[in-house]
Amino acid sequence: MKIAIIGGAGFVGSHLTRAYLDAGHDVFVIDNLAQGTRKAIDARARFYHLDIRDGKLQAVFQTERPDIVSHHAVLREHHLPCEDALLDADVHIRGLLNVLESCAHAQVAKLIFASSGNSLYRGCSLQNLSMSGLINEEVDPCPLRPRDITSLAGEWYVRYYARQYGLSSLILRYADIYGEVEANRACHPLTAFLAQLALQNRPSIRGSDQNVRDHIFIDDVVRANLCALERGHNETLHISTAQGYSIKQFYQSASRLLKSNIPPLYISTSLAEPNAVILDNRRALQVLNWQPEISLPNGINLAAQRQLGQKSESLPQPDSVAGDASRSPVLV
Repeated sequence: MKIAIIGGAGFVGSHLTRAYLDAGHDVFVIDNLAQGTRKAIDARARFYHLDIRDGKLQAVFQTERPDIVSHHAVLREHHLPCEDALLDADVHIRGLLNVLESCAHAQVAKLIFASSGNSLYRGCSLQNLSMSGLINEEVDPCPLRPRDITSLAGEWYVRYYARQYGLSSLILRYADIYGEVEANRACHPLTAFLAQLALQNRPSIRGSDQNVRDHIFIDDVVRANLCALERGHNETLHISTAQGYSIKQFYQSASRLLKSNIPPLYISTSLAEPNAVILDNRRALQVLNWQPEISLPNGINLAAQRQLGQKSESLPQPDSVAGDASRSPVLV
């Protein structure tokens, strides 16, 4: 199977490139290297240094004729009070439309689209959820930031092209993904915690450390995408753990792992009350025959080993880190 990975130099994209190649697929990567590096791309993959807004993209698709396109191109989140909405829309809407047009003209069989996850629901009123407290794919998103607004708009463009051109689509809404290695390019707070504590520096926590979110280790995300090659037709799925953890729990786990007593520096950005966003992943089990396998303690251990280049002692069992690791959500 020939697979095009848009954004293959980034965190998730580079892992997918390696996994698809290891599985025996023919893979090529398209990336402008604004968010990733050339060395992150597996040498076995063909590489096109190209922006997704470039008109040359259609020529590449015509030449390569991929069976599947995995769209994982995203701008790095800035976490600033005023984000660049024009740039965000230019990349994530105009760029996506160029990808979709290229798919249609090259008669691509399937598009896998990486959307937002937790952050799509931050502005929602969640009082009417089920007793489980989990958010399923039927809950109407309420995006608050440009990146999430364009993700949601992108989902509808993907569905439109699927109807108009017979393109099979699979939209994946990710929980917060951790397991990054490069601290200077990382988005997940755990990566910064590990890097700073290893240097005996004081890490900072922006905003509340009590907000509960769904977090998933990169290896589980990769397995979901491998399943998505063969399964999932015109679906929207949560790729998540259905478990809730706070940033405070990540910091405590990182501190315990590195035997550090350094307290974090809190930088307040909001007076909003702590809330919980935990994503139901049962539809992914039904459609993809996938479920997460890596617990939070194991995930943090693996993240530390890869990032710091050394083996770490085992963390406590899940109940001492973040409560029961069963399907029921953990609210702290």
